[in-house]
Amino acid sequence: MIEQLVEQFHEKQKRVICPFCSPDRKKKNLKELSLTRLNDGAVGYFCHHCSASGTVQPKERKLSAVPKATIINNKLTEIHYAWLESRGISKETADKMKLFAAEKWFHRLNATAAAIGFPYYRDGSLVSAKYRSIEGKDFTQDSGGAHDFFGIDHIVPGKPIIIVEGEMDCLSGIEAGLENVVSVPTGAPQKVSENIDPSQDKKFAYVYNAQEILEQAPLIILATDMDEPGKALAESLAQRIGKDKCRIANLPKKDLNDMLMDDDFTNDDPSRTIREVIENAEPYPIGGIANTSNFFERLNELYDKGTGSGFSTGYPSVDPIYTVAPGQLTVVTGYPSSGKSNFVDQMMVNLAKNEGWKFAVCSFENQTDIHITRLMELYTCKRFFDGQQRMSQREMDNAFKWVCDHFIFMDTSGDEPNTIDSILTRAKYAIKQMGIKGMVIDPYNYIEHVKKDTTETEAISNILTRVQKFCKSTDTHIWFVAHPSKINRTGVEQPRPDGMSISGSMAWWAKTDNGITIHRRDGFVEMAVWKCRYRWVGTQGETTLLYDKASGSYKENDDKF
Repeated sequence: MIEQLVEQFHEKQKRVICPFCSPDRKKKNLKELSLTRLNDGAVGYFCHHCSASGTVQPKERKLSAVPKATIINNKLTEIHYAWLESRGISKETADKMKLFAAEKWFHRLNATAAAIGFPYYRDGSLVSAKYRSIEGKDFTQDSGGAHDFFGIDHIVPGKPIIIVEGEMDCLSGIEAGLENVVSVPTGAPQKVSENIDPSQDKKFAYVYNAQEILEQAPLIILATDMDEPGKALAESLAQRIGKDKCRIANLPKKDLNDMLMDDDFTNDDPSRTIREVIENAEPYPIGGIANTSNFFERLNELYDKGTGSGFSTGYPSVDPIYTVAPGQLTVVTGYPSSGKSNFVDQMMVNLAKNEGWKFAVCSFENQTDIHITRLMELYTCKRFFDGQQRMSQREMDNAFKWVCDHFIFMDTSGDEPNTIDSILTRAKYAIKQMGIKGMVIDPYNYIEHVKKDTTETEAISNILTRVQKFCKSTDTHIWFVAHPSKINRTGVEQPRPDGMSISGSMAWWAKTDNGITIHRRDGFVEMAVWKCRYRWVGTQGETTLLYDKASGSYKENDDKF
């Protein structure tokens, strides 16, 4: 009984009435048995009621091509031509590509319906066919499926080839006057397929079957759909054909057929627009190489508006030497208890208040609940614990809600390893979940190294490279706190450290965009910028601030004004 169900099963997955438990149940028509087509062709079954399970190998069937005589005897009728005409396809194009009429069973329609057949030829012989219903929208194909480009037999060797996503797009290209247009037989994948071993890459067998013809073409133009699956198809094809040989067409509509049916173009000629889009196809983008022409709009913006500046720190005396720009890395150093972590907290609170920024905090030396109280104090400029100027219960509630809205904390004491990969992975989640614009990693020396055989210098350089790349790819600003090497000078005040003073590597200086030091001297807090990669963000220099012990916040030094 299960074998009969399997023999009638021609889909990827389906639920049917279970033959094992259905006879004993009151509700006999419940579809509790799942049938799933496995990679080896077998069918797996599992009942969600009685738990019956197993696999069945269907009987082998010889696959045969669609009889050529069937196509000759089933010419398109006026009904078929009228439907094609409604999609912008003429009788001449339909006849050129040998479309034919058929009556096929369509699973989605659950009925036999009139259809248009799209024949697939290889070396002049018919090998398969696909079908599209006229009423409703459903598709089916001959047993075995098509494993060649649709239209491959019309290719003129040695000329450019245009690859589109579906048969109707192929017909649209031909209707518009294009030559050497083919479409893929399997549609677009949901994501890019990384398996490019020809012996296992069955979904893209049509590429390998046409390898000789593709190699003879001077270039391949990819004109796939403009949705995400279409982009995944273009990337998958480019990987297998060679990105250096491919061009990409930027369609103003979803696909060529949409363009053909749309007369809302400036020249009132959709066919001409299709040809122009194909002619203007650009070289396929290759990672690590950017065409200069792609920056034209950005250069116009820079010419009109200038580079601007980063976001204000909230302190007029600091902004001339340091502002906060998205997509950059700032290294912060200073001796223990110099206030560098407090200063970074102040930067975050100011940006959250003034610009609405949100932050992820990876702080190894701070207990999370205590860290939250410190942010609340910076927000209210009042103390959380007992003492003068303590915040009221209402102020505490409002401050806590504000911190919840603007900050997310990484658990540094849990099971998740504190490697740089783990930290950046969690930061990506925070970007998607909360929309963070900045992050703090404080301090460096708590980060676990994955490769134990690398030197500290190599490890630091690799970490900073990863962080720099993350900043630019996500447009976030990261403050990375790092302690300087110990400097012992008996009876003499320790000199102010800079990027060259940080333990482990010169990469702290070389690979950061901005480098600042927080240093206490003579009752003031010195804020010194020792590295600024971009002059529109700031410059090397220093200023002083006052530290308010009551609230733990920084204030301007009025003596400077």
